Amino acid sequence: MFENLKFDRSTVPTKIVEEIKTLIQEEKLQPGEKLPPERELSLQLNVSRNTIRESYKILSTLGFIEIKHGQGAFVAEGTTNLAKLADQYFIRSDQFTDLFEMRRLIETQSVVWAVERASDSDVEELYQFVKETVLLVSQSKIEANLLSERDHRFHIKIAELSNNAIAFRIMNSLTSLFNNVREETSKIPDRLNHSWREHLQIVEMLKKRNSLKAKEYMDHHLQSVERALKGEV
Repeated sequence: MFENLKFDRSTVPTKIVEEIKTLIQEEKLQPGEKLPPERELSLQLNVSRNTIRESYKILSTLGFIEIKHGQGAFVAEGTTNLAKLADQYFIRSDQFTDLFEMRRLIETQSVVWAVERASDSDVEELYQFVKETVLLVSQSKIEANLLSERDHRFHIKIAELSNNAIAFRIMNSLTSLFNNVREETSKIPDRLNHSWREHLQIVEMLKKRNSLKAKEYMDHHLQSVERALKGEV
């Protein structure tokens, strides 16, 4: 089931989480079913064992799997209902404003919490990730679909660094909606370039532990994307 999965190295944990979530939502993995051990799955996917451990941890936080000490990871009971709930999410063009209102509510506060709670090492890792992406963009060495995946990773990571489990769950639950938005924004000339320069501003304020500016830049970024989607810029 997992042998044919291929990943861009920069987005491995996020992609593994999404693939396993999809398998659960499509009922290809059943409640109570045991997932492959970390070592076995790391060999199948040709990734590190730590990557699998991180992916399982995220899935556990989201409520998709249950990790039983000494026994392994199992698909959580009740995930069928969770999958049906996720399937109910959809977005029409006239709902973009509603979506961005929710994004601004969640993400501007998440970045404040990240400033206050994230470790220096986690912030530095995110900073280097953003700098690397900006460089790839400036050199035209990355495709739009990979930029979109990295955008997803950036925003989910901010929610994770907030150390608020509910904010993190909400962001992941809205992933399908954000995917639709990313598909639309990737069609707008130079929008992704602008987004990554805005990401850099945000993460620079994270490094400086400046919550007011981090919140301001996050709000500006989300408003900028919304305006671009509406054709206002």
